[in-house]
Amino acid sequence: MRGQGGPARGAAAPCPVGSGPSGEARVGTVIQVVLYHSQQWLPGLVAALNQLEPGPAPFEVAFWDNAPGDGSAEVIRQARPRFPHTVVEAPEGNIGFGAAHNRLAAAGPAAPYLLLLNPDTLPFYNCLTRLLAAAAAHPEAGLLEAAQFPIEHPKAYDPTTGHTNWCAATCLLVPRALFLELGGFDPALFLYCEDVDLSWRVWLRGRSCLYVPTAKCAHLTRENAAGKDVAVEVRQSWIGHLYLRRKFFGADALADGVALMRRRLPEPEASDLLQAFTRLPATVHPHPDHPRLVLTADGNYAPTRW
Repeated sequence: MRGQGGPARGAAAPCPVGSGPSGEARVGTVIQVVLYHSQQWLPGLVAALNQLEPGPAPFEVAFWDNAPGDGSAEVIRQARPRFPHTVVEAPEGNIGFGAAHNRLAAAGPAAPYLLLLNPDTLPFYNCLTRLLAAAAAHPEAGLLEAAQFPIEHPKAYDPTTGHTNWCAATCLLVPRALFLELGGFDPALFLYCEDVDLSWRVWLRGRSCLYVPTAKCAHLTRENAAGKDVAVEVRQSWIGHLYLRRKFFGADALADGVALMRRRLPEPEASDLLQAFTRLPATVHPHPDHPRLVLTADGNYAPTRW
């Protein structure tokens, strides 16, 4: 599906940045949204994006539907988006959060920035402009994260520099060129922890991760979404946690993580998770001494503010 009267297509076609022959502005930011049975959130999201200030150049939105045929494209159409958009239905079904973002980024317009956005978010009208302003003021930044409202993420950040150990991908601005240079998200992580992995690779590349508290998005988290089933979140978070330990810290850290998991989870759940983890690629990229690559005693990736 193509918004604004364009033809249907299965992937976003490259589009140059700058001005066209008649002087029209080209896309400055591609907003990427990965869907999976997300219909209930889409009317609110489209309404929020209709009010979003674009910044110096227009934006367009690329939706990837990991549940093809679930009707999300029709829900988006009925919500009457006033911005150019595409809806791509995953041809092979659910490929995971990170892999879907990677596909969109590789095939999409050659815009300077990507804004990775969860479907259950409502970005404030000035969220994008404030993230872009922060990016202009901090050209060394590789990732720039908006604050979540009404419940902020508890991870610590430096109130002076904005530096944080990792940026959540809930509402995340990233230079498209850097995202592609890094290979995007690690596709081995199907869901959860892929943003921590990307953040650590950004720090290792010599760029920084910034938290931008003046840029806000409402996020319908499990604290205010009644009846949310967190079983998948728990499972995938533990699998990703073990993967990060092995990838960045090595065998001893992995063993500590397995012991922590067994203390936290009952059997046979812990054994089942460990078996699922062993099916992941044995990627090793140890950097245990970098000050931004942190595992706290509780298994967090940064100290918490509360």
